[in-house]
Amino acid sequence: MKKIIFLILITLNAFSQNNYNIIPKPQKLVAAKGQFKVINTTSVVIPAGNEEVRKIAEQLTTKIKGIWGLDLEVSESLKPNAIRFIDNPAYSEEAYELKVSPQNIEITAATPKGHFYGYQTLLQLFPVEIFGSSRVNSKIALVAPACTIVDEPRFSYRGVMLDVSRHFFPVEFIKKLIDNLAVNKINTLHWHLTDDQGWRIEIKKYPKLTEIGSIRKESMVGHYREQKFDGKPYGGFYTQDQIRDLLNYAQSKYVTVVPEIEMPGHAMGALTAYPELGCTGGPYEVRTKWGVEENVYCPSEKTFAFLEDVLTEVMDLFPSKYIHIGGDECPKDSWKASAFCQDLMKKEGLKDEHELQSYFIRRIDKFVTSKGRRIIGWDEILEGGLSPNATVMSWRGIEGGIEAAKQMHDVIMTPTSYMYLDYYQGNPSKEPLAIGGFLNLEKTYSFEPQVAELSPDQAKYILGVQGNLWTEYVKTPQHAEYMLFPRALAVAEIGWSDKTKDFKNFSGRLDTHLKRLDLMAVNYSKSANNVSFSTELNPQKRTVIKLSTAHPTGQIRYTLDGSSPLSTSLLYDAASKVKILGDNTLSAAVFDQNGKKISGDNVQTFVIGNSSRKNYTLENQPKRYTGNDPLALTDGIKGNEGSKDQWVGFEGKNLSTVIDLGTKTLFSRLGIAFLSDYHDWVLPPKNFEILVSNDNKSFESLKKIDLGTAVKTSKAVRHFNVDLGKQNYRYVKVIAENFGPLPTGHYGAGKPSWLMVDEIEIK
Repeated sequence: MKKIIFLILITLNAFSQNNYNIIPKPQKLVAAKGQFKVINTTSVVIPAGNEEVRKIAEQLTTKIKGIWGLDLEVSESLKPNAIRFIDNPAYSEEAYELKVSPQNIEITAATPKGHFYGYQTLLQLFPVEIFGSSRVNSKIALVAPACTIVDEPRFSYRGVMLDVSRHFFPVEFIKKLIDNLAVNKINTLHWHLTDDQGWRIEIKKYPKLTEIGSIRKESMVGHYREQKFDGKPYGGFYTQDQIRDLLNYAQSKYVTVVPEIEMPGHAMGALTAYPELGCTGGPYEVRTKWGVEENVYCPSEKTFAFLEDVLTEVMDLFPSKYIHIGGDECPKDSWKASAFCQDLMKKEGLKDEHELQSYFIRRIDKFVTSKGRRIIGWDEILEGGLSPNATVMSWRGIEGGIEAAKQMHDVIMTPTSYMYLDYYQGNPSKEPLAIGGFLNLEKTYSFEPQVAELSPDQAKYILGVQGNLWTEYVKTPQHAEYMLFPRALAVAEIGWSDKTKDFKNFSGRLDTHLKRLDLMAVNYSKSANNVSFSTELNPQKRTVIKLSTAHPTGQIRYTLDGSSPLSTSLLYDAASKVKILGDNTLSAAVFDQNGKKISGDNVQTFVIGNSSRKNYTLENQPKRYTGNDPLALTDGIKGNEGSKDQWVGFEGKNLSTVIDLGTKTLFSRLGIAFLSDYHDWVLPPKNFEILVSNDNKSFESLKKIDLGTAVKTSKAVRHFNVDLGKQNYRYVKVIAENFGPLPTGHYGAGKPSWLMVDEIEIK
């Protein structure tokens, strides 16, 4: 029994040791003594006649020769001091076993794909220099620590989506991205090829798609809300020859490329080239703005013939099982105004335009299925009835995925709040411009695709997980890498490894993997190490500020004036925390033992006063946005316009809160802030009122501030500091009236607006 316990401890602890920094974490790793050293006489042995495994072995020998200068023989004959690839049909398709001993290395698998994944794990056991492109110092030995790894993926689908419609990326970059996905066993690149802002794939039968539909006259600069344009034509597309070359390359890395041809919405690239496919006949223009376009495909026989022709050429190019057909964000206004659409609905017995969209998707599903393929669609394809063979990609939260799984349809989980890699990952004031939102590495890593609402039988329909990079604000390959990495590594581990989440352990392994990314010239974000801020009460009941970082050994240094920290700035003491009173702006960063900054700067304003960390009650509970702290409204941390996660949000409801100061307290001012973000459905309240009480029953109104119903479309934080005169009360009540339904002219007109509130300061 003691031996078993000891073995388990070794298995669990191995991942925290420097020798076993593998991402994604293997299902089982047992450490052993010693190491295997690759030398001139080492051979790489493959199964007789297995030419596909030979290609994998040659990838290994080519890499070793380029970095270490060792010219290893690939052989089918068993030899000592060898790296052996062994076939065993008992393993599942992507499973492998890797044994490293001082005598040899064995990778056992049933398929070339399993051998490839074993090879990728072996690379991560070697010194990080194996991932570089330069010859290493002769003093660095090519060794792998002894161990046994038994491994296979938890989910069959592990993906990353790249949007090339908003901004176009060269083939060379996509090949580099495929390399990086393969290293971490991500097996799918979802390629978003068509949209309102440009058609990016050559279709021989319809040359105008690329002659006209791939070019927009200008692009937006700055954020969407600024409505500014550069006045420069923008375009680009991939020829079919380029696509074939890319797909051959992806196949060598065991990455499946899934093409997306958007329909029935997001179609302006096609409608501009062939206006007869729309409900009005045009003229149309490739969209220059980001966002949702009202004009969509008309569900006519001409449109279906066009799409079947396009999809035939796409399927002739792409060998993937799945063809993604979009199906999201399809406004119905043009269908409502179309006599043809209304007649079609009557003819087909469709009760509304949602069922018309379902009819559209079913037609495409039937065609794609007839070709031996399967469609994937975004979760809007659930509306009006789900097509029989469709796989659902759940992006508007997890609810669509839950519904689809309950209907016994396959699901890929990709909710915005965890998997949208175009969101900010650090302090917005220090990050490149992004669409909005806030999604750091830790939150992405925390996602669990198999949710409690599903029974074991229903959970089987969850195929896996995908991270998405939309590129409205991502113009260059370097910026794309910055947004993808290291968050894509968290996606990889969610998709491959077991359900257990240990972010500290992951961060320790990530520290080594970032060195690999450096050697692969990947422009990753350093925000993974960024300092996080929180507040707590110390033993003296005083509010103090706690700083933390995921980096296992980094030192946190900070300033109290918002200036960028240096290696000589104040050193954070975890025991005493940071003690301040009043308003201060802290800026913090992480440094390694040599004084090198290894994170971005994180800046946060604090307001510490009478209400800090005081308990409060809410009449209406917040929905979705809870401020990441049970006391978010009084935690002393001021919300900013870049991250909604700091705010407490109420969809269509009022704020009504009572703050308990603990005892009668002298104060004369109350501060409160509301977020205004028109395009994200967030509007300031119509008014807010401040009331006081000493018994929490009878409240006296001190002041009511009327903000009116005038709508401003700019994004901003509206701060209010209300002078209350000298007061002495225990309870303070704040009521803020929700703006109500979104106004006419807003694309969500009539739907509930959000009221977002943060830091109520009583001083």
